[in-house]
Amino acid sequence: MTDLSLAAVVGRADVAWALAGDQLVVHLAGATHVLDPTAAVLWQCMDGAGSLHEVFTDIADAFAIPLDQVAADCMPAIGSWLATGIVVDASQLNPHPDDVGEHGRTWRRLVDPPNT
Repeated sequence: MTDLSLAAVVGRADVAWALAGDQLVVHLAGATHVLDPTAAVLWQCMDGAGSLHEVFTDIADAFAIPLDQVAADCMPAIGSWLATGIVVDASQLNPHPDDVGEHGRTWRRLVDPPNT
């Protein structure tokens, strides 16, 4: 698998997704993916603002687990999402100006589902 540790990814604009209990359901053109609670947290972190390394570091810090373990556990999901087209390389997108802080830092936050 390609090393994506420095890439940023984001859900495609035409992907529909919603929380359903403790699972997250993602739908794109005839294909539906049901994410477990762990994958749902990862999905909500994919805002395109931070690199995968930064996202994995935040998850490692939040759950007090080693960064290498987070990367090893999350990269298969990211690779699968890229392969199915539900996420894209965020470097191909134009950032929204409101997401850039006063020092040029882009602030990462959990993305709210469209059904909230």
